[in-house]
Amino acid sequence: MHTRSTQVAERQTIVDTFNNDTSIFACLLSTRAGGQGLNLTGADTVVIHDMDFNPQIDRQAEDRCHRIGQTKPVTIYRLVTKGTVDENVYEIAKRKLGLDAAVLESTEEIKEGDMPEKTMGEILSAILLKY
Repeated sequence: MHTRSTQVAERQTIVDTFNNDTSIFACLLSTRAGGQGLNLTGADTVVIHDMDFNPQIDRQAEDRCHRIGQTKPVTIYRLVTKGTVDENVYEIAKRKLGLDAAVLESTEEIKEGDMPEKTMGEILSAILLKY
């Protein structure tokens, strides 16, 4: 199936067909198209071959399979070739996810009214020094 430059209504029809017709083996989407509000509960495998510098874009694409109505375990594969630009993009994305987790963790630890006055530089330095 192909959804590149596909109108929203037609895209939804394609996705519905994929989700309901078990004879259809694969639905090919770009990562950005796959992250645009689609519900792909008919899929149990995601293969990411076009990683984004923003790891949240890839996460959104993965999450299309993790929706209400999903009855199967979902497996995620990332195709990364050693010594290529993709390997660098993958490493950058991992670091960004680590920073996201550190920011979320540090904000959860701070209770309302407990936050000391700090500059953005001090906050980022503290987070980066943890890693």
